[in-house]
Amino acid sequence: MLLGLFVLLGSIFLGVWLGKDHIIGLFVQEANQHLRTPVRVRKIDLSLLDQFPRISITLHDVVVSGSLAQDTVPLARARTLYCAFNVWDLVAKQYRVRAVSVVDGQVQVRLDTHGKPNYEVIRTGSSNEEASSQGGKAFGFALENIRVRRVAVTYTDLARQQHITAQTSDLRAKLTLENDRVAIQATGATYVQAIRLGDDEYVRDKYLKVKADMVVDRHGRLLTLKPSEVQIGPAAYGVAGTIGYAGATTLDLRFKGHHTNVQSIVALLPPRMARRYEVYRSQGEVYFGGTVRGLMTAHDDPAVAMRFGCRDASFYHEQYAEGAEHVFLTGTFNNGREHALRTSTLALAQVRGTLQGRPFTGDLLYENFVDPSVQVKLQADLDVGRVLRFYPVAAVHSGSGEAKLAFQFTGNLRQFRSQPTAAAIQSAGELTLQNVRLQLRNFAQPFTNLTGTFRLQHNDVTVPRFSGRLGRSDFRVQGVGRNGLGWLLLPQQPLVAKAEFASSLLDFDQLLRVHITSNGVTRGKQAPRKASPYEFTVSPTLSLDLNTSVRHVRFRRFRGRNLRGVIRVHNQIVSSPDLGIAAITGQATVRGYVDARQPKFLKVSTTMGCSQLPLDSLFYVFEDFGQHFITARHLRGSLTASAESDMYFDRQLTPLTDRLEAEVRATVRNGELNNFQPLQKLSMIASREKLRHLRFAELTNNFYIQSRTVYLPEMEVRSNVRAASLLRVTGTHTFDQQMDYHLSIPLLPGLLRRANGTATGPSLLLAIQGTEDDFRVSYDRARVQANRATASPSASARLPESTGTVRRTATNNSQLPPVKPTEPRKLFEIKKPEKKQVQPQPGEDFGF
Repeated sequence: MLLGLFVLLGSIFLGVWLGKDHIIGLFVQEANQHLRTPVRVRKIDLSLLDQFPRISITLHDVVVSGSLAQDTVPLARARTLYCAFNVWDLVAKQYRVRAVSVVDGQVQVRLDTHGKPNYEVIRTGSSNEEASSQGGKAFGFALENIRVRRVAVTYTDLARQQHITAQTSDLRAKLTLENDRVAIQATGATYVQAIRLGDDEYVRDKYLKVKADMVVDRHGRLLTLKPSEVQIGPAAYGVAGTIGYAGATTLDLRFKGHHTNVQSIVALLPPRMARRYEVYRSQGEVYFGGTVRGLMTAHDDPAVAMRFGCRDASFYHEQYAEGAEHVFLTGTFNNGREHALRTSTLALAQVRGTLQGRPFTGDLLYENFVDPSVQVKLQADLDVGRVLRFYPVAAVHSGSGEAKLAFQFTGNLRQFRSQPTAAAIQSAGELTLQNVRLQLRNFAQPFTNLTGTFRLQHNDVTVPRFSGRLGRSDFRVQGVGRNGLGWLLLPQQPLVAKAEFASSLLDFDQLLRVHITSNGVTRGKQAPRKASPYEFTVSPTLSLDLNTSVRHVRFRRFRGRNLRGVIRVHNQIVSSPDLGIAAITGQATVRGYVDARQPKFLKVSTTMGCSQLPLDSLFYVFEDFGQHFITARHLRGSLTASAESDMYFDRQLTPLTDRLEAEVRATVRNGELNNFQPLQKLSMIASREKLRHLRFAELTNNFYIQSRTVYLPEMEVRSNVRAASLLRVTGTHTFDQQMDYHLSIPLLPGLLRRANGTATGPSLLLAIQGTEDDFRVSYDRARVQANRATASPSASARLPESTGTVRRTATNNSQLPPVKPTEPRKLFEIKKPEKKQVQPQPGEDFGF
């Protein structure tokens, strides 16, 4: 019997082999009757083994053209296409294709800008097709199985800017033809590279398991989806309904999610949306479902209605394991009567839960996605550290402490952005901080002990009390800020504040280094960051009026006490009409401004005054003013002075000395100049011991600074050295430490008297010239020669001093007034320099 079976099969195969040309001819003829577009095939074979136990017609390198005349891209390509039929059909000479397999192919479905597709390649409504379905022809299709392996599918809708790219690894389908109705049941796995809608890509790089049951009415051009399912990971998304494509696409779909969670929903979003939320996980019941109904064309969108929410769910941050628990919410979304963004509404109602045991509640209504209007209400009792770990904020590295928040807002967001103070904007709330610590990412020092209350009414913030610390500095503030909410939430919004500011200590050596910088990248990792050099910046959006009281101020060696006065900030200018501070056992007052409007430098214009400041302490505190010629160890005495100055600094507070201009009026009482090396070289007029401790009762003079040079007009110095009890000094000293001082020392003090009571007579003229480290004291020959030339009067102006007679003219008997003695000329007199107009550097503009 077995032998007989083999003989029978062999006979069938032999008959098929002998009649293969006839079978292939029938296949080609039938295919041409069903296809509207050209098909190119490199080779057609009749195979007994490719689809065993079925016999198949195998087509190699198949190319199917699309139905768009202007489209040069083929609809489909396949390396191998198998069309199989049963052996018993061959015996009965009824050639029915029962199965189709496609291996290693590509399908490109396209809709042009008018919505016309390229896949209309099958003829419909022909008599041939009806006869085939009824079995009246020798060759036809009765598909029982379709298998698709390793086929790439792309879908492009140019009108709607939609693009889908997928790869089918192994998809099996069963197809039943009944007149114009095609029933399809399909299962299989598909890899979706992306579903692009506009500029966003959804369902990116995801493996899908598809279970579809659908019926295609080819005559009525209607696709009916019976309950079908797409599974992505553990989540399943069910869909059912109809899609009509006789004219414009008409949708009537219902969808619902099963076993969904935060991860599965986030996985569907484009990267720009998903990146922020992909670190979150959820447990508990998370649900959603909805409908899509209406036309979908290049100009029309269907009506979309969704329901979503959760019941007793937990949401937590995967890295920090911090999360919200026992969360309940009910949400809805619909795109309104116009099926557009402008009529869309998103609502979250009855939101409640706990964050590490602390309760929160809220509601949200978001209307008109084009010009949004928002109603939001939120109440929360928060642990700041856990909130920041659950929902990280880019500007904040870490935090701790407790906060209570109550906030309400109603208004149009566009109107709020353009005019935050508009009457239509309604907002209110209160934020209470208790012992909060915040470490900002760009700040070297943390904010600590932040405690206080902020009250919001309309758009203004009232601060009844607020205190805290920044590094070693502390502060206490109370006042009101206009447009506080707009300044906090929107860029480039102004804040106008009036407040009382008090502090026990302001450490400017730390405050001016508050920002941190990075040293770059080392071995692929971010290098450690360090405090920046001194930096002074003023926000252009701040307008402040601060009544300031500071107990202690520190900066480098400077120690000040009881800083009091008004400080104003407006348009990047910090000014004060009168600021007082006690320092170095004396008192100083300052008025002026700091102009920070220029991007590269600061202008500081001040008028300062001080009284009874010890000179040695002053030089020590200000680090000898950057020179080493006269230092704190050389000086004693008390200084009373006033100064007017225009100073310039770069953004790191490095002085731009070539632009500095100042006038200083100074009086030094009970002064001493001790162990000053240049005086040791004047031993010809006094002993070294007396010159080592030169004392003077009072010294008054004006100093001028310009072009990196200190100008010292001539001044008299009355000292304790008898031989040099009266010194006259004048000269210049540059910032490059080039000195040019000239001294006049009377040789016979007290022997000769001028009419005005001052001593006169022969003087020793000396010059001190050079640098701090290499200077010389020499006889001032040039000045002596100049004095001699000036002291010699002309012959016509000389009077006979011995007779004392009065000159008369021959023609006029009137008596001439006596000629007054000529004052000695000050040949090296330093005058106040003309005020220089500071010129901007290339690329800069002062604009003051």
